Amino acid sequence: MNTSNPIKPRYLGGLSAIFWGWQCELIWFALPVAIVLEARYYLNRRWALTKTDFYRVADLTTIALLTMVFFLFLNRQDYHFITTLLTWSPILLFPLVAVLAYSSTPRMSLDILFYSLRGQREAVQQSWDMDYVYLGACLLAAGLGKEGSYYFPVVVIILGCSLYQLRSLRFTKKIFVASLCAILLTATAFHHGIRTTHLSIKKQTELWIASWISQRTDPLKTRTALGKVGQLKLSDSIAFRIKPSSGKPDFPSLLVEAVYNSASGTDWEVFDPRFKTVEHADDFTWRFSEASIYPYPESKIYLEFDRDRSLIPVPSQLVELNELPATDVSISTYGALQGIGLIPAPHYTVSYDSEPHLGDVPSPIDLLVPEEHRISLHQVTDRQTSVEEAIPFIHQFFSDFRYTLFQNDTESTDDPLGHFLQTSKAGHCEHFASATTLLLRHLGIPSRYVVGYAVQEWNDDMKMYIVRDRHAHAWASAYVNGQWIPIDTTPHQWLHMEENHSSFLQPVWDTLGNNRFLFALWFNDQKLSDYEKALYGIGFLLAIILIWRIATSEQVIIKREKITNASNWILPGEDSPFFRIEAQLSILGFRRGKGELMTEWLMRIERPELLPMLTNHNRWRFDPQGISVVEKKKLADQVKSWLDAEAIQKT
Repeated sequence: MNTSNPIKPRYLGGLSAIFWGWQCELIWFALPVAIVLEARYYLNRRWALTKTDFYRVADLTTIALLTMVFFLFLNRQDYHFITTLLTWSPILLFPLVAVLAYSSTPRMSLDILFYSLRGQREAVQQSWDMDYVYLGACLLAAGLGKEGSYYFPVVVIILGCSLYQLRSLRFTKKIFVASLCAILLTATAFHHGIRTTHLSIKKQTELWIASWISQRTDPLKTRTALGKVGQLKLSDSIAFRIKPSSGKPDFPSLLVEAVYNSASGTDWEVFDPRFKTVEHADDFTWRFSEASIYPYPESKIYLEFDRDRSLIPVPSQLVELNELPATDVSISTYGALQGIGLIPAPHYTVSYDSEPHLGDVPSPIDLLVPEEHRISLHQVTDRQTSVEEAIPFIHQFFSDFRYTLFQNDTESTDDPLGHFLQTSKAGHCEHFASATTLLLRHLGIPSRYVVGYAVQEWNDDMKMYIVRDRHAHAWASAYVNGQWIPIDTTPHQWLHMEENHSSFLQPVWDTLGNNRFLFALWFNDQKLSDYEKALYGIGFLLAIILIWRIATSEQVIIKREKITNASNWILPGEDSPFFRIEAQLSILGFRRGKGELMTEWLMRIERPELLPMLTNHNRWRFDPQGISVVEKKKLADQVKSWLDAEAIQKT
């Protein structure tokens, strides 16, 4: 069987695959790929595969793509989704490229690649040369691997050689090389200019955004409001989960996230916002106490951080922090922990005992009461009392207060503390925490305002605590007998009240979210070695099916013509009879100028009657689909008639 020889990136395809494997550390996969791609040029056996065969391979490739997408989605904390997908794209495309390379079909029609085109009544004519598609995929994926100054030169060489094979014969080699060099130099200059401009704009934009955000938000929670007016119901969404190793609900009831000590008007602020670095006990391990025996087992907190610097919710009884995906951990004077260089990871673990350890000794600021609140506090009590009596007194004072999710009285915006203590006697946790902290100071006890989470909702099926956004909580911390102990005066009914306001669809979302979470835990615990035998078995079975399919397919033998120059490949339709007309016109003295288009030449020598034949001649030469046998015969007859007519005129 004789076949035309389309221009192929011989040697370049294999070189691109090896370059990709080297860059992405997949060299042991890339080497067999390169061998398979290049071996076809030395083998003359091909398989006459049908469209159905190609459809099956394309469908399997689609299944592999969906599996890869699902895998990357579940492991997005370990793999960058888009980057990894592009890096592995040569693996996905290889089956299609290999099957096409050893088939009798030169190009891949688009209905094989796109399922939506398969149902069309008319046959799809458009097709792609998958060798060049694969070459481009390898070079793109290689750019996502190792960083190095050699990437750009290697890509330029490979692309330059590919374009050299495809160049028009109207241009000499020197012109082609000079043009390519000029384009590359111009592109490099534009690239550096655009990149410099981009980095400058990016830097300035980041400064603007950071300035805008800093005026409206507080990412490290150095400030919080004393009381807010309006609906305070938070989302039912699950913020994180906690799994005690004991499998029992024995975790501390409060998680500290931020601590404040300076009351200013209607705000709480941090007087000293500095953090000091905590020394590593080991990689991803930090210790906060000298205790060597823990009365409680460690617990895992399943929380993924979405910033590289963030506050870390921990119990105040923290002894050791493990498996935190951070480069450093720092702690504030008041006991708030901050992770630095955080990366997405599924969990971190905490070990704790029964004594609070976080927070330095109090300072005079921890006893300061703002002048605007003194009158309200004096109306509560004007007598001094001991620590032993002060805390029971405060709990007794708030015993007849009630919890509410809504504040609509305008007086609360002017003096929220006084309105809460004397008039409404109803508020949310911020009101209770603020009033308790200032009342403790009024009684001579150093105190601080703390925000974090209440850990109360136990899921017995999962053996985990569920912590939702609406479990965010505030309370006071009092310095008693050398320790900072929590003083929470918010009525216990607040959790039940917020739960009663939850969406009726919450059980549905919880079921879906918890099942997805458990599946992700199971999936992340799986190791490839656990399924090595199964994978080998599946691979062996697929290999047997492939060998059987190839052995039973119709085979053809390709008779190769000796080709010494790639430029000879750019002559499809060289047997077109129209060349005889061109030769005859040249004999008559109508020679074409160098680089002159055939259409322009015929119009210049006033031979417009030849233009219809020229149209079919050009289709024969340049149309990838060619022309039919009937059209070829018609063109040959027209050429013969013209030559005969010219011969008669000459005689």
